[in-house]
Amino acid sequence: MLLYRGGRCAYTTTLLLWTSLSLCSATYVQKNTTTTPGYTLLPGVSSVPAPIIVAPDQGFLGIDGAWNTFSLRVGSQQSIANVFPSTASQQIWVVNRDACVGQYEDTSINKTVIGFDQKCKGSRGYLFNTTESSTWDEQGFYGLWVGGTYGLSGNGYYGYDAVGLGIPGEEGPTVDNTTIGTLKNSNFWLGQLGLHPKPTNFSADLLSTPPVPSYMTRLFEQGNIPSLSFGYTAGVQYHDTLFLGSLTLGGYDSSRYISNNVSFVFSPDNERDLVVGLAGLTANTTTRSDINLLPAGTDDVTLLIDTTVAELWLPLAICEAFEKAFGLTYDNTTKLYLVDDLLHQTLLAQDPSVTFSLRQAHTTDQTVQITLPYAAFDLEAQHPYRGLNETTRYFPLRRGDNKTQWALGKTFLQEAYIKVDWERSRFNVYQCDWTYGKPTNVVSIVSPIYAEVATAITKTGESHTGVIVGIAVGCVFIVIFIATAIAAYLWRRRCNAIAAKYAADAAEAEAARKASPTDRDEPLSSPVSEKVPNVFPKAELPGQSNVHWHEMGTDDKEKGSIEVMEVDNTERPVYEMLGDIPAPQEAAGRQLSEKETMLVREKNINGVDTNARTQATSTIARPAPVASLDDIAMVNTRLPSNGVSPVTPRAPRNGAHLEAGDTLFQLPPYRAQRDGRSVDDLLSPISPLDAPSSTDSSRRRFSYES
Repeated sequence: MLLYRGGRCAYTTTLLLWTSLSLCSATYVQKNTTTTPGYTLLPGVSSVPAPIIVAPDQGFLGIDGAWNTFSLRVGSQQSIANVFPSTASQQIWVVNRDACVGQYEDTSINKTVIGFDQKCKGSRGYLFNTTESSTWDEQGFYGLWVGGTYGLSGNGYYGYDAVGLGIPGEEGPTVDNTTIGTLKNSNFWLGQLGLHPKPTNFSADLLSTPPVPSYMTRLFEQGNIPSLSFGYTAGVQYHDTLFLGSLTLGGYDSSRYISNNVSFVFSPDNERDLVVGLAGLTANTTTRSDINLLPAGTDDVTLLIDTTVAELWLPLAICEAFEKAFGLTYDNTTKLYLVDDLLHQTLLAQDPSVTFSLRQAHTTDQTVQITLPYAAFDLEAQHPYRGLNETTRYFPLRRGDNKTQWALGKTFLQEAYIKVDWERSRFNVYQCDWTYGKPTNVVSIVSPIYAEVATAITKTGESHTGVIVGIAVGCVFIVIFIATAIAAYLWRRRCNAIAAKYAADAAEAEAARKASPTDRDEPLSSPVSEKVPNVFPKAELPGQSNVHWHEMGTDDKEKGSIEVMEVDNTERPVYEMLGDIPAPQEAAGRQLSEKETMLVREKNINGVDTNARTQATSTIARPAPVASLDDIAMVNTRLPSNGVSPVTPRAPRNGAHLEAGDTLFQLPPYRAQRDGRSVDDLLSPISPLDAPSSTDSSRRRFSYES
């Protein structure tokens, strides 16, 4: 008997067939995926649920404009309901059948009648009859709450029931015991699919009546989607090609937008999560450009992206800037900007476009630009919206009385794509891509319980920022590698050149030595003749001297012969040193240390003036040297007449002691070289009485560090 309640047998038969079809075709199969770009699955997780692509309807509905809808299957009878996605609501709203029962105008008989309005049924996206659902669990009437900020108050008849995505033949998953609010008044003409994961509280006493999870949360807990996230754009009719809306749960479709690197973080206000800051607002027409629509004093505007409403709710100052720029007129009765035919033609001729520059609220971060053409504002409102009695064009701009009303509704989402990750509290806004025929590219947003982000930053989609940072770091490493390789090549080339120079000098010296009739090769271990080798046999001297006086006869002692004993090196390394410097020796049978030898070289280098016979000395007293000339006596192959005998006993002093202990080692007194003097005379011991009393101010110094 219930099936004939409407008094129309055809309608009942159609409903019965539809229900039978839907029950038979409810064969949704869960799909999983192992492809998670940008994410690394946690240990023990081999795959995750694939995102759900909610198929859009082929039509556009609404009394505040024409908007593409999506279908739900509600109740045990699987009633079809066309709804709008809502970014602010966490509930499922459908239109109750009683909303189309009452007084209406029957055009067939031109009379006002009371009954069920069939035209209302299609206009409101089909209806849900709670009395026909065997699984309906009534909860009672409650305030709709969502939309109250904009003055859209009302009550809903609430209960729990099954809700599935899609229509028969294109089924998505079904969630039982979903919170459903059924509508009767006209403030919300169609139902809504809440995309927010917040639970619903039916009582202030949360202990006795715990919060009820949202539809999105139930989908996630059932393992139908990989995360609490979505991607959405409203779709448009005004382009050359019709673009339907796009809704992806648990991911997004990257083919529907133009990527950028701007990511937004949720605002602290739980009631206004998806808030963006308005950094700029400009317009362009065929005759004017860069029209500023953001007057002075409106630099702290934050806008909530809320598809519960259709219009753009902006501060009064901005609305007045729109009025001045486009010639809009505010209607105080409907509180709408109604557009007559003359203004409509004028706007078509001007073809204005409006660009929103958005940034993270209260910051000066990078901005993203979203441009809306005039076609996005060219909407029609129908009865009974805002008390209108007939269809009228209007500009979807509303005056926001305070910050809680400033919002971007479905008008904005015609040209913008929003991607939201509820679990990571981040979202992105992109300009839509209207490239026709571009293949769909659905990407998963994976929950932290399944995976961790593979990049060092929070994923913002296809990880544009992560890719850019990775490329930048890679480029830095490549540049460093190339620079290192070049430096190594140049260093090796320089070293080879120096080695070649040393080899050439050594070869030249060897050739000169062989060409001299007085030179002869003698092993370093053999006694040295009057011509002592010009090259020291070792670069570093050991702590104990390896040069010893050889006990000889009287004649040998007079000649001062020595025997050179080399301990651990039999080669003759070639060093770049001055030629014709006899190997200096010290009394008491010790070879000079390397630093002492350098002092001798300095005396020869800095104390010789080839243009003068004598060298001037200063009258300032010079500090006494650490070691006297008796301790550092220079000897040659002949015994100096005024020197000290090589065999005279001396206190043991070696080069290691001088280098380690004498931190203030000074040069011994020196005499200028005179013409005709030999090197032997130059190196002969100098009496302390002959030492100069001052330091030559013109003397050139060079440093030597051991």
